[in-house]
Amino acid sequence: MTLPPGPLLLDGAMGTALLARGLPPGEVPEAWVLARPEEVAAVHRAHAEAGARVLLTCTFNAASLRASNRLPPSRLARACARGVALARAEARGGLVAGALGPLAVSVPGGVAPPQADLSAPFLAPARALAAAGADLLWLESQYDAREAAAALSVARAAGLPVVVTFTLSELDGRFVAADGGTAERLLLAAVQGGAAAVGVNCVEAGPALTALAAWARAELSVPFVAKPSPGQPGAVRSPTAFAAALAPALRAGACWVGGCCGAEAGHVAALAALLRDQADAPRG
Repeated sequence: MTLPPGPLLLDGAMGTALLARGLPPGEVPEAWVLARPEEVAAVHRAHAEAGARVLLTCTFNAASLRASNRLPPSRLARACARGVALARAEARGGLVAGALGPLAVSVPGGVAPPQADLSAPFLAPARALAAAGADLLWLESQYDAREAAAALSVARAAGLPVVVTFTLSELDGRFVAADGGTAERLLLAAVQGGAAAVGVNCVEAGPALTALAAWARAELSVPFVAKPSPGQPGAVRSPTAFAAALAPALRAGACWVGGCCGAEAGHVAALAALLRDQADAPRG
């Protein structure tokens, strides 16, 4: 399939919503896909009702040690299939993205395992998500260039478009990885690796994001994704403030926008209003 260039509204944070619904701290959300699917469905429904046109499945940890240490492979495979079905039932004709986060096998900046060990954990969940009918695969919160490349290669082999987003630190007005690599370098490498869209998630909506969006508009051949966080617990921006903070990046070149950790349905609704206002604005 050909992905829409944008603007396109993404969903909010699944983990934030499930914690508010009683998910025990330390429990993997994937367990609730099987044990309490109605809670996962309710989060998808709220995001879709707020205007999201892309729903990420509740499978972030499916390739990581965090989930594999708690769920046997057969249950993880069922969780991937059920996760796609739950999102599809609430998507209202929008896209369902099979979400996979990082492996959590090394700390950012640490020594990564051999390339083969980086690829293998993504294979089964990527195939399961594709077989269950996901429209695309979504590799998010990546922070290691080698792992992102390995994950992208495996995900593309599943036969679906693949989106890659990185979670990075901000230094002197730019986003950088723990090893000092720049966001620009990481995004270019992902595009060269065949990603259908690239961007950042769980970063702050501010000048650094706006500058990166402007660079992406000029330099990248695929849509740029901006899925920042509205803030940490106790300091979460209101939906209106979050949308206002993200607006400059949208004007600068962000094509797909949504919210990461801390973003609830209200934040998605505020972004939907922002996109409507942009569409209605007079063209100069």
